[in-house]
Amino acid sequence: MKDSITLKTMNEIKIISNPIRMRVLRNYYSIGKPATVKQMAVYMGEVPANIHYHVKKLVEINVLELDHTESVNGITAKFYVPTARHIKIDDEHDVSEKYIDEKEVIVSNIFDDGKKEFMKALRSKSNDEKGTIFASKIALTESEYEKVLDYMTKLVDEHRVTDKDDKKYLLFTGIIEIEDSSEEE
Repeated sequence: MKDSITLKTMNEIKIISNPIRMRVLRNYYSIGKPATVKQMAVYMGEVPANIHYHVKKLVEINVLELDHTESVNGITAKFYVPTARHIKIDDEHDVSEKYIDEKEVIVSNIFDDGKKEFMKALRSKSNDEKGTIFASKIALTESEYEKVLDYMTKLVDEHRVTDKDDKKYLLFTGIIEIEDSSEEE
């Protein structure tokens, strides 16, 4: 698996911005092993034909790839995996309003899915279970920013959820440079 893949065209960005495709891709990461479309559909509680369509679109933009095939009862089962640990969007070529809108859709989908999962877990928590949330403005040098980003990337890569993990946690975070503001908050 490559470290990262960069989506460069508007078509690629539109394909990845679909919320179902984002869920499919996120679930392939969560499963952590090659899976067929049918296995993914069962995992997600969806119809296989619907997931098949979205997997084809993700393969088309090279964020999922065929890992291997197996013959199961005379039928060729195709097993897919993500092509890279991280997906980046090329910001240098297109800054049109349409491009920015699609990028915002992607970010919004990520935040909405994370919020839903966080709120669902929060509602089911008892007082002795672990969980915390914080949002803070922090000041970092460029070097410190790179260290934080590297640390978070390694943390996620090393602790991806697998079926055998005892306890699972949702890490829902983001970091972005903001305008300098002298207002106290």
